[in-house]
Order: sequence, then structure tokens, then C-alpha cells
Amino acid sequence: MENLTTDFDSVPYGLLALKELFKGEIKQEQDIYILTIGQQFGVGEIRYTNLQKGLKAFDFNLTATNNIEFPINSFAAASLQFFYCLEGNCYHQFENGDEIHPIDQFQTAVVHSNDGLQNRISISDGQRLILNIIFVDKNEYFDKFSKESNQFGKKLQGLLGHIGNKPRHFHSGNYSLKIAEQLKLLIDIEYTNEISELLSQKGRYYLILAKQIEKFCLEIDNNTNTSGLLKNELKMISEVSDYIKKHPEIQHSIKTLCLESGLSPAKLQEGFKFMFERTVSDFVRNVRLEKSEKLIKTTDLTISEIVYSVGLTSRSYFCKIFKKKYYYSPKEYKSKNTPKSIKDSIS
Repeated sequence: MENLTTDFDSVPYGLLALKELFKGEIKQEQDIYILTIGQQFGVGEIRYTNLQKGLKAFDFNLTATNNIEFPINSFAAASLQFFYCLEGNCYHQFENGDEIHPIDQFQTAVVHSNDGLQNRISISDGQRLILNIIFVDKNEYFDKFSKESNQFGKKLQGLLGHIGNKPRHFHSGNYSLKIAEQLKLLIDIEYTNEISELLSQKGRYYLILAKQIEKFCLEIDNNTNTSGLLKNELKMISEVSDYIKKHPEIQHSIKTLCLESGLSPAKLQEGFKFMFERTVSDFVRNVRLEKSEKLIKTTDLTISEIVYSVGLTSRSYFCKIFKKKYYYSPKEYKSKNTPKSIKDSIS
């Protein structure tokens, strides 16, 4: 995103309002705008992505050097807002409302207010915040799908029916690491060209929205915590999963991971099943397979070298589990996905 945006007629109104508030600069490429905030307010940026008509996302990634407060309903009229806080915390409040709603790390929230009813977000001085907000226009987006008879349409009908004609609504959701994983992929995603990056990012937002809707409907039906884990336990599970991804070559075990995290074996397994729908050993195996698949496609390492680089010792076992996941042997997969100049190096 090299060029500074000069045609402000094309910039979404909500982002222009934030530009005035934060005294920042905006850059644009295709459907993505990035606002770098002014130094007097902090360090960081606000990213706007236009997903489709009636659907857009704002991502806040900043560290505030002053207390910051800004309105959010001006971003999209007659909309539902799905919040997810990946890092830090913030506070939501309706106009003329006494109650302040905290949104903590790993927590979701669903917000709705009628046109003309102000609601705002505040961030405390010194706070690092990574916050995702997906705005869904009730008329342009929901009406299209809520009339369908499939399962997704029924969930939307339930969501809209729960909110109904309430002038304002705030739903404080439970903690979720499944959404955290999708947002991490959005932040850390690497691609070889900008078009594939944009398409993949938009796909991640749709996945996040689907998980938000599913989670909201589950919570209003059951009114229960879907994980049973405390916030600090969820945070530790997230850190352990990141550690495994960063070091797939280590011989991870329940014992060593428990020592690393301070969690009991039961909590560790519970957290991984909730977050990834996998046991710890299944998660480690999958990380190694995904790392090996990337190495096969992007390097000239031999299959044997790849096996050892991801922490496995048996080439035959690796070939077996690789084929089960990707439907081809490692050698066949490399042949199909790499240039001819690299194929000859396979042993």
C-alpha cells in the first residue's frame, strides 16, 4: 500500500471521522484503507476492509498514549456490530446510559442501536488494543440470508428475533479462542501476491462473522459459558499453541507443555479441545504436517530433510499421515506443486 490517498470522496465516512479524530493519514489499495493515527494519540493503525455491500470490518491495532473515546454508530447506520478483542481491553457505552460495558481480551460482544442513538468505545491511557469490529447492515445483508431455509438462515432469523425492535442492545459474550485464531491468521498472513492476500483476508472475515453468529445464537439459547475455562487459562492455551507453531521440531509432550504453561494436564487438554477440536497430540501432529506441506511447496529440501526438520523421525510414518491429510504422498504432492527445477532434488 504505497500511495497516500488524496481522493477523500472515495474514503468511507466512518474512516474520515476517525481521521479527523486521530489526526492521521490514510492509505488505500482496492477495498482496504489504513489509517495511521497521529502521534499525539498513540502508535498504531486502524484498518478498514469493505467486504461486500452491507458488510465491512474495522480493525484497531494501537497503543494509546492518552484516554481515547470515539463514536462507532456513525460507521454504519441500522447495523449490528460484532466485536472481538484479541489483545488488551476497551469499554462500550450507549448515549445517556449509565452502564459501561467492558470488553476483555478474547471476549466477544454484539451491539445494536437505532439510528440517532449514539454509542461509543473508550480506550485507557497506555492500553495496547487489538480489536475487530464487523458491521452488518440489517437491511442490505441480513435480509438476504434470513429468508433462506438453510441452517445459516435460521440462525440469522433467531439472532434478529432476539434483538427485535429494541432501541439498543448489548450482549456481552463469553471468551473464544476459535475467533482469536482466525484474527491471528489475518494479522500474520503471508502470501506471494496482493490479490491472493486480499481474497484470503476477506474469507477470514466471513469465517469470523459465521463464528460470531453461531456463538451468539448458542449463548442466547443456553446462557452458558461455552468453554468452562478462565480468561488467564485461555490466554495460556493461546500462548502454548503459538509456541508449538513456532517450534514444531521440539518433542512436545503433555508433561513439558504443562511445565511450560503451569496448566494441569486436564486443563491443557480441555483448552485444546475447545479451541481446536483436537487433543494436544493431534494439534502437534497437524502443525507439523502443515509446516511440512509449506516446506514441500516452497523449498528444495528433500523429503527426509523435511521429516526431521518438523520433529518426526520416521519417514514412512510421515508419508502415511501426510497422504491421509493431503490425499497424495509427499513426493506426488511436491511434483504437483513445485516448478520442474526443484522436482529433481527429491530423493
